[in-house]
Amino acid sequence: MFCSKCGTENPDNANFCQGCGSPLTNPAQQAAENLYQSPPVPNPTVCSEPTAQSPLEALRKVATSVLFRFTAFAFCSLILSNILVLLDSSYIWGAFTEIFRNVDPEMVNEASSYIGSFSIITAIISQIPYVLIAIGLWVTYAAAAGKKDKPFNTAGLTMIKVIYVIELVAVCVLLALCMVAMLIASITADNSKDAMMVFGFVIALDIIFGVIIFWLAMIIKSLNAAKTAAHEESGKHLGKNASAFVGILCYIAGVINILSAILSIMSFSIVAFCNCAIGAVVQFCFGVLIFRFRSEIKRLK
Repeated sequence: MFCSKCGTENPDNANFCQGCGSPLTNPAQQAAENLYQSPPVPNPTVCSEPTAQSPLEALRKVATSVLFRFTAFAFCSLILSNILVLLDSSYIWGAFTEIFRNVDPEMVNEASSYIGSFSIITAIISQIPYVLIAIGLWVTYAAAAGKKDKPFNTAGLTMIKVIYVIELVAVCVLLALCMVAMLIASITADNSKDAMMVFGFVIALDIIFGVIIFWLAMIIKSLNAAKTAAHEESGKHLGKNASAFVGILCYIAGVINILSAILSIMSFSIVAFCNCAIGAVVQFCFGVLIFRFRSEIKRLK
């Protein structure tokens, strides 16, 4: 056995070097100590969630989360709440008919009977787009929770995308009609002051509709990103990520719903309060889901 410091040869059973006096380590004894040494115990408090290895896994991870299921359930509750709010507004209309009955009783009776007979039908029809979106959410969850060896079915995402595309086209058509009406009003204005008021209203209308159109376009972009991730089993070719603008607007809409819920308490409307509260929960949940999907995709880059 040779000393590791001075290189002097020593007997195998020696504990110290005969040349420099340094302690010696027997290789066989050291190997035995390493063999019987206890392996390091992992820290049970440190446990991280497994990271997705592909865009498809990232999409499955988000779409099968408890938050996604809760969001879909809350969205279905919001649909029922919207119907109740519309029915409640018909009762408010009935109260106004009692107040204005002396103005033109015949006209008020006709309007009241018309609204009363179609209130339930119109309330249900108005929620058809939201019902389709809810179905799309549950179809997406079912596809994500299915067998991983089967292709991801994007029928739910496509259904939601079609609804928002139709809404985007409708908003653009409505904006065009409003612009034509405002143009005619500005041309036929009696003086320049009225024309300037119309012009200011047009600018405000353009800003509002512009934000709505951009928001709808970013929702469609985010849905396209999810559909791209559904067909990408490797992280080599990552498509565009979900829009952070949509997530931020969801948070803003949630805050607005909270303020509306507070105002509804002052007006003693329980139905309106529940509707605004559920709407706030849905908006915040959608915002969290969008940013969670963004973070999962960013980890792959």
